Amino acid sequence: MALMRNRGLILAMAGILLLLAAAMLAYRPLLPRGLNAAPGEFSAARAQATLKTLVGDGVPHPIGSGANARVRDLIVAQLAALGYAPELQSGWVCSAWGVCGTPTNIVVRLPGAAAENAAVLLAAHYDSVPAGPGASDDGVGVAIVLEIARILAASPAPAHPIILLLTDGEEAGLLGAQLFVREHAWSKQVKAAVNLDSRGVSGPSLMFETGTANAWLMQLYQAAIRTPITNSVYYVVYKSLPNDTDFTVFKSASYQGFNFAFIGDVAHYHTPLDDFANASLSSIQHQGDNGLSTLVALANSPDLHPPVAESVYFDVFARTVVAWPARLSLPAALAALGLLLAEAVLLFRRRVLDRGQAVWGAAGALLNLLLGLLLCVACVALLRFLGRLPPMDAGPWIAHPLPMSIAAAFMALLTAGSVSTWFARRAGFWGFWLGSTLLIALLTVAACALSPGASFALLLASVAAGLAALPCVLGLLRSRPPGRAAADFAVLVPCFVIFTSLAQMLLLLYAALGTVAWPMSTVALCLTTSWLLPLLANATRRDRQRVIVMSALLTLGGMVGTLLLPTYSADWPQRINIEYRFDADQAQAHWWVQPASLHLPTALAGAAKFDPLPRARYPGSAPLGFVADAPILKLAQPELAPISATPSAPGGSSRTHYELRLRSPRGAPTAFVIFPASADIREVVVATAVGPQHAKLQKLRSGATRFGVVGIPAAGLEFGIDAMPSRAAVQVFDQSYGLPEGSAGASLQQARPPNATSSQEGDITVVQHTVLLDPAAGR
Repeated sequence: MALMRNRGLILAMAGILLLLAAAMLAYRPLLPRGLNAAPGEFSAARAQATLKTLVGDGVPHPIGSGANARVRDLIVAQLAALGYAPELQSGWVCSAWGVCGTPTNIVVRLPGAAAENAAVLLAAHYDSVPAGPGASDDGVGVAIVLEIARILAASPAPAHPIILLLTDGEEAGLLGAQLFVREHAWSKQVKAAVNLDSRGVSGPSLMFETGTANAWLMQLYQAAIRTPITNSVYYVVYKSLPNDTDFTVFKSASYQGFNFAFIGDVAHYHTPLDDFANASLSSIQHQGDNGLSTLVALANSPDLHPPVAESVYFDVFARTVVAWPARLSLPAALAALGLLLAEAVLLFRRRVLDRGQAVWGAAGALLNLLLGLLLCVACVALLRFLGRLPPMDAGPWIAHPLPMSIAAAFMALLTAGSVSTWFARRAGFWGFWLGSTLLIALLTVAACALSPGASFALLLASVAAGLAALPCVLGLLRSRPPGRAAADFAVLVPCFVIFTSLAQMLLLLYAALGTVAWPMSTVALCLTTSWLLPLLANATRRDRQRVIVMSALLTLGGMVGTLLLPTYSADWPQRINIEYRFDADQAQAHWWVQPASLHLPTALAGAAKFDPLPRARYPGSAPLGFVADAPILKLAQPELAPISATPSAPGGSSRTHYELRLRSPRGAPTAFVIFPASADIREVVVATAVGPQHAKLQKLRSGATRFGVVGIPAAGLEFGIDAMPSRAAVQVFDQSYGLPEGSAGASLQQARPPNATSSQEGDITVVQHTVLLDPAAGR
C-alpha cells in the first residue's frame, strides 16, 4: 500500500537519475581520430602534431614578443607547405578598452566556384597571454585551422571564397580582428565567420554565440553538425557578460556565423598550465569537427544574405537541435497559461480543488523557489566567510567543487521536502499542482516577453504541464475523478521535461561561472522539484521526513567536505602574481603580490615583510594585493615627453591640445598612462599610415582614465590629447615580463607554493614616473 502511495515519487526520482545519466553519457568527450584517418576527415592526432610544433616548447608568445614572431613564422611555413600564399597584415589599432598596438595577422584566401564574391571566414588567434604558452587558448584553434586548410587544399572549390584568418593581439584587446575588419580589403566581402577559441583546456566544443540571423544559422548548424551542443540561453547570457572574443568584432561588422569554445579545466586557462600536455585530444576533435562542418556549410550555402531573425534553440542530448522563431515564444507561453487556467477552472468546478488549497499550493511553490535560493546563497556566503571560497571578484573556482555541487542539488530536494511537510495537509496534490504550474507558466510569460532565447526550458515545461493534465481533465468532463496514474502523469511529464531541458546547462554551469553556479543550480532544480511537491503531498509523513533527512545529510556532507578539502591544489592552483614595482620619482621599490584568495600563503608571507592589509595596484584600479619593501634597482624610467601644448579653441579658454611621445628607454614591451580625473582626458589620437586613430580610454573607479600600449616602438609612440587648461600630474608606467635580476624575486617565486601559479600577465617588472603637463610650457 505504501509503495503504491509513493509510486509517483519513486518514478520521479528514478526518472531524474536516468535522465542525468543519459545527459552525462551524451556530453562525454568524443573519441579522437588518429593519424590514419581518411584525408578528407578532420583528425585530432594530425592537429595535435601541428600544435606540438607551435607551442611544444612551452614558451608564452604575447603580441610583440620574439616568441610571437617565431610562432607566426611556423604558421606561415606550414601554410606555404600546403600550397597557400599567406599574406601578413600589420597596422596600428586601438581596442574599446583604451589599449593600442600593432598586431600582425596571417591571412589566406581560397577562391570559390560561384560568381558572387561574398566570402566566409574561419578565424583563430595565435598570440597567448604573457603568463602561459596558450596551447588551448588558442594554439588548438590555430592547429585546427591548419588541419582544415590541409583538407580544403585537397577538396573541390566551395561555392563561396573562404578566408582563413589567424589574428594577433586578441589577448590584448581583439586588436588583430579589429585591424582586419577595419583595413583589409577582403573584410568587406565577408558575410559570415566561424571563430574558434577556448576558455579552458578540455570539455565539449560549445556553440555559444551566433550572428543576428540565427534563425537561418540554426538550420545550417542542425544539418551540418554531428554532435551539436548548444542552446539559446548561452547566446543570451553571453551577450550580457563583459567577456569578448574576436567574434565580437565580427558581429559588430555585421558578419553572421558561429562562435565555438570549450571550457573544461578552466583553472588552467591563462596560466602556465595551458600547455601542450594539458590540451585535450577529444576537445580538439570536437572543435575541429564543428569548425570544418560549419565552415563548409556556410561556404556552400546558396545565399549569404539572410534576414535578421532570432530563434529559440537547444540540443537534445547532443543528437539533434530543436529550434523555432523567437517571435512564437510569447504566444505559445500565453496559450499554455490559458490552457492551465482553463484546466484549473474545471478543477474548481468539479470540486477537486478549492480556493484554500490553491492559495496554500501557490504559497508553497513560491516558497520552495525562494527558500532554495536563500539557503544556497547563505551556504556559499558562509563558506566564503570561513575562507573556503575565493572572493567574488577573484577566480571563482576551487579544486574540489563536487561536494558543494552535490549539496547545492540536494538543497532543492530539502526545500521541497520541507515545504511539502509544512503545507501538504492544506494544499494537497492539486493545490501544489496548481501552484507549481501557474508559477512556472507566469515565469514563462515573463521570460518570453523579456528574453525569448532564455525561455525554452520554462516554455517546454509549461506546455508539457498543460498537455499532461489533459487525461485528468478529460476524465472530469466525463464525471470521473482523476485516477492516481493520471495524476502522477500530470506532474511527472513536466518534471522530466524541465530537467531534461536544464541538464546540459547544469553539467556545464560550474565550469562556466564557478561558485556563482551553485545558487543558480539550486534555483533551476527547485523549478524541477516544484512538480515533486504534489507527489510529496501524497506520500506518507514518514516518507517526507526521510526525504528531508536524506537531503539534509547530503547537503551538510557537501558543506563539510568543502570545508575539509583544500581550496586549491597543484592541478587546480590559486592564481598569484608577483610584481616588482619601482617608483623612479621617489627612488623606492616594493613587491606587489596578488593572491586570488586575498590571503597570502604562509611561505610567501614569510619571504618578505608584507603589510597586513591589501592595497590597490595603483589608485583607482580594482585588483588588490599585498605590499612589501623590495631592493632598489635603479631601472630607467619611462618617458612621456610633451612635444607641444597649444590651445584647442580660440583664446585658449576651452582645452589644451598636447602632442606627447611615450617611450621606454629600458625596452619594456608594454606601457600605460593614467591621466587624472581633473584633466578630463576622454580619448587619445594616434597618427597612423591610414589616418588618425581615435582610442577611447578606460575609466577607473577614481574618475581617472587609462591608456595602454602593447609593443612600444623603440623610437617611441606619438599621440595627441585634449585636456582641461590646468596643470596635471600624469602617471606613466612601463612593464616587462619577469622579475629583474638582483631583486630577490627568485626567492619570492620559489616561495610560491605548489598549489599556486601565475596567470594573465604573469610576474612582471613595473617602473613608474610622474610627468607634469603644463599648458603654459608650450606657449
